[in-house]
Amino acid sequence: MKRFIPTIVLVVVCIGAFWYASSQSFFKKEDDADKPKPIVTVKQEDVAGIQIKQGGIELQKKDGKWAVTKPAAYPTNAYSGDSWAGAFIALTQDSEIDANPSDLSKYGLTSPAQEFGVTMADGSSKTLQIGSALPIAGHSYAKLKDAPNVFRVSDEQIKTLQKDVSEFVDKSPFQMTYNEVSNVQMEWKGSSKSLSKVDPAKTSTESAWKLGDKEMKGTDVEPILDKMLLMSSEQMVKAISEIKMDAPEMKLQLKSTKDGKETTSVYVGKIEGEQIWIGLQSGPWVYSVPVATIQELFDRIKLPEA
Repeated sequence: MKRFIPTIVLVVVCIGAFWYASSQSFFKKEDDADKPKPIVTVKQEDVAGIQIKQGGIELQKKDGKWAVTKPAAYPTNAYSGDSWAGAFIALTQDSEIDANPSDLSKYGLTSPAQEFGVTMADGSSKTLQIGSALPIAGHSYAKLKDAPNVFRVSDEQIKTLQKDVSEFVDKSPFQMTYNEVSNVQMEWKGSSKSLSKVDPAKTSTESAWKLGDKEMKGTDVEPILDKMLLMSSEQMVKAISEIKMDAPEMKLQLKSTKDGKETTSVYVGKIEGEQIWIGLQSGPWVYSVPVATIQELFDRIKLPEA
């Protein structure tokens, strides 16, 4: 019997520990009040406007397309607006700090420097205000502009909304639809090359092409079009009026054909040091890329090596 005493004692201790833990709610599921909650409950497809106080940034969505309207009507990246709106809607608060504060100044929310907002298609809006940092590292006080309660939000989430206007701007100097390109004529440093699609109704890789009077396969032209399509400025775009575009060092004529209708766009480039500013001849904006990049493009327009 004595040999069973330690086992009996251990069982009694375990039962006691389990009873104590149960009485202290150790085994209860996380209370709903402590779970992260959505800050706003709206549908992304209903978002029609974006506002970021720092930088005075505003975007508007029209006919399914986003456009930067402030601080200027910059050319706009096709995806950045939806990406930002998605991040805003996904925001969560993980703890309410004060349901009805009498003094917002202690939370840094009297005149918050950071505000992020969305406007809905029906004209309603939601604005998130960010206040001071909490004593808990990685969190800040926050509230909705039209609601009294102050809550806690992670700085990691806030960073997804802290965008510079340049992150919404389209920085591609050449606007083109890949399979609609039917002719590329480029003048660079006194030389000229012309690349023409034999059958504009076919895709770029299916159709044969001609460089001058020499025929090329569509697959041999693919690296040339890729170079143009993927080219991007590392600097912020500038108004064409800021660059003296007289006597340009580069000229590129791009023809596109869709449903039998041909359109022509003419791009010109002006060298400034190691960079060249490129823009539509009659367009409002210019884009900076390295001179070496344009040289690489010109060099690619050639017959494949045998």
